[in-house]
Amino acid sequence: MFGFSSRSIALGVVLVLTVSSVALADPGTVRKGIDAWSTVPGQSHTSFADNPIPAGFFCDQSKPFTGSIALKGVPLATRPAKAMGPVDTVVSRLDDAVFNDQGVATTRIRLTALSLASVKPIQTECGAYDVKVSLTGEQPTTTMRIVRTEEYGGRYEAPLALNVRVVFTPVQGNRNREVSLVHRIDLGPGTSSVWTYAAKPRYDGPMWIDSNGDGKPDLQVRGDSNFLAGVTPIPTARLASWTAKASASTVPTCPPGTCLYQSCHCNPNEDSWDPYEKKDGCADDHLHCVWVCVNPNTAPSGTMMMCLDVAEPMDPSLQ
Repeated sequence: MFGFSSRSIALGVVLVLTVSSVALADPGTVRKGIDAWSTVPGQSHTSFADNPIPAGFFCDQSKPFTGSIALKGVPLATRPAKAMGPVDTVVSRLDDAVFNDQGVATTRIRLTALSLASVKPIQTECGAYDVKVSLTGEQPTTTMRIVRTEEYGGRYEAPLALNVRVVFTPVQGNRNREVSLVHRIDLGPGTSSVWTYAAKPRYDGPMWIDSNGDGKPDLQVRGDSNFLAGVTPIPTARLASWTAKASASTVPTCPPGTCLYQSCHCNPNEDSWDPYEKKDGCADDHLHCVWVCVNPNTAPSGTMMMCLDVAEPMDPSLQ
């Protein structure tokens, strides 16, 4: 999801869901809160082919780095410990969003936490480095547009802007120093960005998360919104669970009647890209793929889907 230009960082995320029949409360308003995600290992990547890390960055002998880095999620540090299970990415919706007569609501959003790492060390002329990605400094806000297409939910567009620190730590006998880069990134919305109502809090009581990547929970967040991103609206509202029934390396649980679909974001081609439209006009140097739960009867034509048992391990090709 990241590139050292005004392009994007790649994030792949997993939803973990259980089902609950509920009555909707105040369906005219989406309450402010957080959307939490878990990255799919290896499905997220960033390429430096167009924007190389400069020569001499890693050590005096290093050439410009033009490779691609595959990323995985590292669960956020929380208080209470492990309160959010495998979640590594949190986006905050800052305002209550009220639907107008056309069924459209808006809210400001801001990335609140990010915890990614390289799937394996990258190789340079100066040796091998592990890579870590986290947020740094004040984060920009963008506008999320939520559209209610039916009683139980709809779709949304949520471009993101964020400031990240990318840290390269020497490993495997590499005696060079740790180095880092800081940059602003922009992400466009993904295909099949769907939502449904959730009627119960995801977490009861105070919850703190690590917002700056130092491993110490420092920011209190709310988990009591009635909005659940990533699930197609179906006649029963959904209740999400922070705690995965399986590890972060296995498939998530989708509600009955829905199947896993890999929805992907891509970095913008600034000459032909509208941040509130679909991914047409985007490049794929930096790819952001997320799991969503989609009704196969209403999925886009040509959609690749999986309807798997929760106990079934994920296909290695997807990791």
